[in-house]
Amino acid sequence: MRRGCLLLLLACLPLSCKPVPEPAAVPGPLNGRQLYMARCTACHQADGSGLPAICPPLSGSPRLAGPPEDLVRILLLGMKGRIARNGETFNGIMPSWRFDLTDAQIADLTNDLRLRWNPAAPEVSEETVRRIREETATHKLFPTTGELGLPE
Repeated sequence: MRRGCLLLLLACLPLSCKPVPEPAAVPGPLNGRQLYMARCTACHQADGSGLPAICPPLSGSPRLAGPPEDLVRILLLGMKGRIARNGETFNGIMPSWRFDLTDAQIADLTNDLRLRWNPAAPEVSEETVRRIREETATHKLFPTTGELGLPE
């Protein structure tokens, strides 16, 4: 009986070991909106509403209305700690995208966020992101708002 089962298993083995086809090539780098949908929606939600007590909503965010350098630093370094907004307190961890996204991708993501939630904000260039990446190269990851020099 055991020998029969073993032979059956060995006979089926070649069927289960077929090579997996290569995935379809991505047509190019993701744009800001695609990056947001791929990287940010788990916490900030597709509509930017955030998660209660964890991730603040993006609408009305001082990070999107303030200097673009603040948002770029947060995207590069991540952030942790308490944030108060509109009477609610949020205490989550924003991941760092320093090692995952290029300067162009950070600029595209920043511009998409600012365009959607602060349309009057000026565009952020790849050069600005590159400069801030260099300035923050020795900074620790996941600073608090206070360590970033931002109001809570």
